[in-house]
Amino acid sequence: MLALGPVGFAAPLALIALIGLPLLWLILRASPPQPKEIVLPSLALFHDVDLNEETPDTTPWWVILLRILAVSLAIIGLAQPVWNPTSSNTEAGGASQRELVVVATAPWTSAPGWSEQRRSALAALSAIDRDRSVRLLQFDGRANQANAMERLSPQEVSARLQAMTPVAWLPDPTQIEVRLNAMDLANFDTLWITDGRRHEGHDALLTLLRNKGNVQVIRPRQSNMIAIDGLARSPDGPELSLIRSTSGQQSDVSVSARNADGRSLVTLSADFESGSQTAKLVFDVPEQIQTEIASFKVIGQNHAGGLWQWDGSNRTRRVGLYSEGTPLQPLLSDTYYVEKALAPFAEIVSGDLDTLLAADLNAIVLTDVGQLSDSVSAELENWIRSGGVLIRFAGPRLASQSDRLIPVRLRRASRAFDSALSWETPQTLADVADTSPFAALYVPEGISVRRQVLAQPDPQLSARTWARLEDGTPLVTSSPLGQGRLVLFHVTAGPSWSDLPLSGLYVQMLQKVTLPARDMIAAVPEDGDVQLAPVRWLNGYGEAEQPAATAQNLQLSDLAEFKPQAGYPAGLYEGGAVRVPLNAAAAGLPDAVLSWPNDVTLLEGGERQQQPLAGWLLFVAGILVAIDLLVALFLSGRLRGMLGKKTGSAAALLLTAAMANAMNAPSAQAQGISRVIEGVAPENQASIEAALTLRFAYIRTGDSQLDRVTEAGLTGLSRILYFRTTVEPQRPVGVDLETDQLHTFPLLYLSLPDDGFELTETSRTRLGAYLRNGGALIIDTRAGGNVGVRNLADARLTSLLEGLDVPPLTPVPDDHVLTRSFYLIDEFTGRYPDRPVWIEMVGEDGETARVGDAISGLFITDADFSAAWAVNSRGRPLQSVEGGERNRELAYRTGVNIVMYILTGTYKDDQVHLPLLLERLGQTTGTSESVVDDDDTDGPPTDIRPDAEEDQE
Repeated sequence: MLALGPVGFAAPLALIALIGLPLLWLILRASPPQPKEIVLPSLALFHDVDLNEETPDTTPWWVILLRILAVSLAIIGLAQPVWNPTSSNTEAGGASQRELVVVATAPWTSAPGWSEQRRSALAALSAIDRDRSVRLLQFDGRANQANAMERLSPQEVSARLQAMTPVAWLPDPTQIEVRLNAMDLANFDTLWITDGRRHEGHDALLTLLRNKGNVQVIRPRQSNMIAIDGLARSPDGPELSLIRSTSGQQSDVSVSARNADGRSLVTLSADFESGSQTAKLVFDVPEQIQTEIASFKVIGQNHAGGLWQWDGSNRTRRVGLYSEGTPLQPLLSDTYYVEKALAPFAEIVSGDLDTLLAADLNAIVLTDVGQLSDSVSAELENWIRSGGVLIRFAGPRLASQSDRLIPVRLRRASRAFDSALSWETPQTLADVADTSPFAALYVPEGISVRRQVLAQPDPQLSARTWARLEDGTPLVTSSPLGQGRLVLFHVTAGPSWSDLPLSGLYVQMLQKVTLPARDMIAAVPEDGDVQLAPVRWLNGYGEAEQPAATAQNLQLSDLAEFKPQAGYPAGLYEGGAVRVPLNAAAAGLPDAVLSWPNDVTLLEGGERQQQPLAGWLLFVAGILVAIDLLVALFLSGRLRGMLGKKTGSAAALLLTAAMANAMNAPSAQAQGISRVIEGVAPENQASIEAALTLRFAYIRTGDSQLDRVTEAGLTGLSRILYFRTTVEPQRPVGVDLETDQLHTFPLLYLSLPDDGFELTETSRTRLGAYLRNGGALIIDTRAGGNVGVRNLADARLTSLLEGLDVPPLTPVPDDHVLTRSFYLIDEFTGRYPDRPVWIEMVGEDGETARVGDAISGLFITDADFSAAWAVNSRGRPLQSVEGGERNRELAYRTGVNIVMYILTGTYKDDQVHLPLLLERLGQTTGTSESVVDDDDTDGPPTDIRPDAEEDQE
């Protein structure tokens, strides 16, 4: 490289072309030969005419200068000039011919200024001779085991440094010294890219480098760095320990607590006293927020030390809460009380069973889940045997039917809650036995239990009982299963059956039954055989990244004093029942090196950087060439002609294109939407259309004739709803339980074939999930003319419901909201009149006291509704109805009431203001049966008004 003062040239031979500039000047100054003059007599007429345009006989000097300058800049740019003030100041940069060793460390402490530091290193490498031998010692985790004996060119080293990024661990100077000695070089120059901090062994390494040759150090700019170096639990909340690199004036810093998704939950400020490098910050926030905290981040600190992960032994236990769908009133649901009870000490993970089984949990809570499918039950059993804890709560579903994943056998009579098993007065809790895990808990007075599921007497029942009632019946039972445990609360998780969820004892019980928590210290075996596999790593900027393919597991026995290092950077590690975070600043924040020896050339990132000038010079040369072209066109008179002829046409063309684009924009957007819909697979079209419009669906049974009648019946009901109510459903569709999406349909209708309808394991699971998510299923046995169907004694129905998580069923009471959800009716009519409709029983002994606005998701009848509703394409009835058209009208009203009940819930069940309304109307409560809701008279058209008046009478 040729150096002329502060400017160096990587390709100096290109400057030889500057010798030709005088020749170019002479060529441009040369004048063409004078034209031969011939005098014509006719030219005398133009002798006195002034010429408007004159062409000079020589090129103007300023044009020549412009062209010379453009050529000169192009030649100098091709010589690759570099502004490099360091090239003449140190032999490490360029003059020395000793071998150059580049020691590159990029810990998280250099992350804030790494980009400037790397640019300074690249500039220093570009200033040295291209033929000089360079060796690279790179410590960034990816190339840590690179062969330091390999000789590279400066360009190859620059390419590797360009791809280098900060890492989430601190360097070890002793390891650097070992690798330098392994190269066996007597003398060499060093380019040391360091964070400029005094790590253990720093002085010994610097002495070695100075003895070998010249040393050039590139360090980041000195700035006030703040990191989190510790976390402890205090009575008020997690307590952070913060440290800053300099002890300056009093200042404050903001720290944000974030959840697992990186969303900020709360931000607090910590104060550094004047002259102090440390500060404490207690996150005194509600326990509900503490359970969501996954990490802490110092605002404005772009490095891994500013992030502290909160997992492992300091984290709360992880408990899965099984939930499918959203309850209509979340504050009254069983899961709400469980969440509130678990919040102070547990990290709650909600989802379906597949999601929970895939997560790393130590306990799963099921609230009133009666019977699980065989496949899910098998997976859940394997999870329990591997060390999980399954906690179940009773309820109508579990009382109706249960599976094998319960600690004790339940009495068959308890499923019906017969009055013979009811209590005269609610029972209270008895004292806990000394052998129970609840022995240390205080049992307060006044906790009453109104209902429960009963356990079958068994020789092991006493040993499996953890809590009892005063009459001796079990309240909480448990049994081991493999390495895990089954726990059953014989009451609901909410207050509908007992007062237990409203007491502090409920929280303490759940805290006991969710043990063992995944505590790192308790889970470490004495022999240290358990290994931790990396789940995620952090880079030097504190960002999560995937571990390397060659990542190795971490031994538990090394965790006592283990700090992040090469191969095991900061991040999250898991193994068995242990979840351990490694935090970058847990190793501390080393002090900055303030004084360096005089023979060490010190550069800070961003200072005295080498600047390549070739690009700028070639850019300016190109601009000058473009200016020269415009000047030549102007002097020749062509520029004005081109502008005069083409400007108007070009502007008109641009305007036309803009208008066409604006006019076509809506149609293009519409075409895009059309393409999206057209691109959907045919099997998903019905689900998408159902999501965009309201549609009812029927389950295809394989009986084509029966399916056609069912479809025609739902079509007729949809037509009635369209004309009489504000519900406007589209044409119904048939669905396959195995493949089709069910959650977009508010109603499924199943007409049972004569030979029954068998559910596969997949269809049973999907149908059960649909019902738990708020869907509604109408099962019609179509056997209204037979004897004995009023008690659900139908073999086809029994086979169909086997394996489904079905709660106890009861016929619709006379005062149920179904009888007045739209029309006032006193019976349910289909093809057969006055047939029972069975729904979920949510109250004791068939009472209609409901929890919130919960509605039944299951309807079972034998009235053959679809046959009575069925119409052809012209709206004409397809099937006869017992009782004639009058009963067909009642069948339509029954269907309308069912749909309104499914879509709107039980809002018409609220009669709190009825006496006041009657009083204002001047009526007595004895005439309340003649009062009709306004909604019931607004819907029907005039052609059925007489029928509506008959019902009102």
